Amino acid sequence: MSKPQAEVIQEWADADSDGYTFERGRMEKNVQAICFGDNAAVLPASIAQGPSAGLKLKKEDVDLLTNQLLLSRPAAEAALAKNGGDLEKTLADVVMPPPDW
Repeated sequence: MSKPQAEVIQEWADADSDGYTFERGRMEKNVQAICFGDNAAVLPASIAQGPSAGLKLKKEDVDLLTNQLLLSRPAAEAALAKNGGDLEKTLADVVMPPPDW
């Protein structure tokens, strides 16, 4: 059984075929390692779970913040999670300016 051939995406005519080619798999692997690091797709568990990890948020509360205050869904969820899911505290926190303002 023969070994499968790599997909060659460029080959130079003035060189032998042993070293002057771009093979797609090797090229993509090296570009990934150089540009993004070896473990670019691995997120820490705390970030992957999001700001409301382990906290039940009401869909109606998130919808109210997104529709009435024009917050993005992740920002609304983060604000609710910061205030323990309490909508009244979240509204005060989002609407009121900071104390040193």
